[in-house]
Amino acid sequence: MQTIGISLVEHQNCFLVGIRPEGTVLAGFAEFPGGKQLLPESTAETAVRECLEETGLQVEALRLLHQEQFVYDHGEVLLDFWHCKLVDNQSPDSLQSPWKWVPREELNSCSFPPANDAILEQIRTSTSVD
Repeated sequence: MQTIGISLVEHQNCFLVGIRPEGTVLAGFAEFPGGKQLLPESTAETAVRECLEETGLQVEALRLLHQEQFVYDHGEVLLDFWHCKLVDNQSPDSLQSPWKWVPREELNSCSFPPANDAILEQIRTSTSVD
């Protein structure tokens, strides 16, 4: 089973979301920044590293919000969803394509993979993931 660290970066009631590129697993689905854990790093460190690599934004992992074990056709994953914030002095506008800020109320219009259902429900029903 592969362990994945995921950054739920919240800024002014918006979340950082991208679209998985063609030719990749789950192509066309929306995603939060994240990727495979490289031991010995923690999944919090994974979430921070992957966010920087994928989006160009430096974030700080605040707390683990949710853990989800899920079986896809391509394999089993353990997803650690970390609530993250931009580090001080990091501009929210310096992100790389295809990443964008999606308002909380518009997350319903994004097509996320099924493993994200529980965390999306948690985000949608709260005023903040804090």
